[in-house]
Amino acid sequence: MKKRLWKGRKLTAGTAAMLLMSVVVSGCGSNETTAPAKESNKAQSTATSEARGKITVSVYERNNIPPEEGNWEKNRWVEWINKNGPVDVKYVTVPRWESLPKFNALFATSSAPDLILEYDTGYRNQWYSQKLLMPLDDVIAKYSTTYKELMSQFPQLKKLGTKDDGKIYEIGKVNPLTSGHRIYIREDWLQKLNLQKPTTTEEFLNVAKAFATQDPDGNGKADTFGLNLSGNANSIITHMFGYGEVAWRFEGDKFIHEWDRLKAATDFQKQLFDAGVADKDYLADKNGEKAKQDFLAGKLGMYLAQDIAVNDYDAFVKNSPNGKLSVMQLPKSPFGQFSPVISSPIQMVGAINASAKDPQAVMKYIDFMIKPENAKTLQNGLEGVNWNKDAAGCPNPIDAEKNKKEISYTGDLNMMASTLLYGKCSFSAQKPQNTETLKRLRDLALQSEAAYVTKERPIPTLKPEYLPVLPQDLSLIVKNVDQQIKDLWAKSIVSGKAYTADQALKDAKETWEKAGGAKVDDFYAKWYATNKANAFLLEDLYKFGEDAVKLYSNK
Repeated sequence: MKKRLWKGRKLTAGTAAMLLMSVVVSGCGSNETTAPAKESNKAQSTATSEARGKITVSVYERNNIPPEEGNWEKNRWVEWINKNGPVDVKYVTVPRWESLPKFNALFATSSAPDLILEYDTGYRNQWYSQKLLMPLDDVIAKYSTTYKELMSQFPQLKKLGTKDDGKIYEIGKVNPLTSGHRIYIREDWLQKLNLQKPTTTEEFLNVAKAFATQDPDGNGKADTFGLNLSGNANSIITHMFGYGEVAWRFEGDKFIHEWDRLKAATDFQKQLFDAGVADKDYLADKNGEKAKQDFLAGKLGMYLAQDIAVNDYDAFVKNSPNGKLSVMQLPKSPFGQFSPVISSPIQMVGAINASAKDPQAVMKYIDFMIKPENAKTLQNGLEGVNWNKDAAGCPNPIDAEKNKKEISYTGDLNMMASTLLYGKCSFSAQKPQNTETLKRLRDLALQSEAAYVTKERPIPTLKPEYLPVLPQDLSLIVKNVDQQIKDLWAKSIVSGKAYTADQALKDAKETWEKAGGAKVDDFYAKWYATNKANAFLLEDLYKFGEDAVKLYSNK
């Protein structure tokens, strides 16, 4: 029987209950200390300040804080954390879509934050290879309570946070298995044009053409697009053709560098582009913002993106009062039927700067932020102010408009939160629905889970965070050619007959081989041959997701 990463600890319902009891602690107490009567106020203040510690923490800058709420130097939640938490925190902003150059610049000037929160596994691996991260075994053992207990209950956290030198370098979280990317389709446009929801890539292309050319919004103008190719679209389409988040596929006893599937996905995007179903300037839309605005304006027949925020859905409805959205499965390609990016149930997200002067204070902050009652406050606001319990005992917003302003920007503060520990309130079926918008978004979330979170239509490849860390010389090879190869594929999509997908494939392979890419392939092939019996593979991911639903969805 295949060994799992459970390390012999069976996750039973009893264990889950113990976990919830051990991790959830009572409300935050006062951080004040009582000084001796003869001690001066100044000395008392100094002692209190020293006891709390002062740290810096990264936070993604998405420019999504309402002006009246402040900024990342001062807003209601920064103040709440500093008032109720165990340390004084200053947040260092990092552009969400340009985090690597910003972090590298901060490291280069010795001004990187003490706690580094970054979703990209490749970036964290680079910093580990450059010895910029602190080993955490002793820090966790000496100073942690909550995270230490979480790690003991979910040993996968320790395994995935441990690098090739045998030491822990990363902080992680446990979450329900949920969809990350989605294809939204205009049901009202399908009905108007007498079309069916596409089930194959050929049908997908034909529906996109119809949306772009047959005036589905009925305004008599040629101003609609079949879909977007910017933002998350490239990832969704490559998944459609069986190419996942990494270039390597592990299947049975085989290790494959997946060139052919990527070539097929590129060729398909080329067909979409040549057919005129997408914005011709999509390559300039680096973060997908233009595509989002097209969707909100009611000009996209299919929107390839992540989940839709409340205010964005309201804007869509305002511009398209009769618009009806649904989530569709990825159409079947010649390689099979797959799903787009889904969440990692065990996900590493944080690391401590090797130069951090007070790792104890950083660990105190981590423990405070991952306690479920604190994480739920940052997600939902204050009970009685922003929410009350619904019939299921889950947070139910009192005033959705008020919460949109006061809470909508807190997600990145909660990067380390293990939402699985919220129990049933962490699952889509339990999301509050006291407004028409929330009801509709909940319905779309449920459609998305049904369409994508299933081993019947799996993601194509192992997720990058479950691969081993490349040695620095091999990591440098990937770093040096990654963007070059992406540019070749992108060039092929927009170049018509002048630069085909076949030529892009030939050039991409040559670029990879000249850079020494065969050494990277060999590294992963040997790792898989040695570790396939106990590595965290796709079947483990889906097994963990199924167990989570069984154990926590009714708690």
